[in-house]
Amino acid sequence: MDHYPRTFIVLGSLLGAMGLSLLIIGLLADGSVQGHSFSMLSLSVLAFCMSYLYPQFKQKDERMKSIRQKAVSYAFTAGIGYMLIFSLLAEMNVLKMDVSSVLSLIIALSMTTLFLLLVFLARKY
Repeated sequence: MDHYPRTFIVLGSLLGAMGLSLLIIGLLADGSVQGHSFSMLSLSVLAFCMSYLYPQFKQKDERMKSIRQKAVSYAFTAGIGYMLIFSLLAEMNVLKMDVSSVLSLIIALSMTTLFLLLVFLARKY
């Protein structure tokens, strides 16, 4: 019996609860969003995705290699899109976040996009 998917679900739940509590506490304390709460939430998504992907990643076949390659190329394109959107929002003075929070948000979005794409492509192929 393989216990790793269950472990990833427990870890994802704990990280999600920590991320949400950090986000809520930051909003209640000073009304701003802290960048590290995005990292916790993206790690939670990563853990939930790995609970689904772990049994498939154990197999080192050609299907998983092509899924990884496609997911990384799509996630790279999405990451460039995120950077363009955030730079446009910063230029138009719509974005009222400091630089470290914006960078944390871009990293969290890129990481979340990559792992969700891995799940979607694994289900598709």
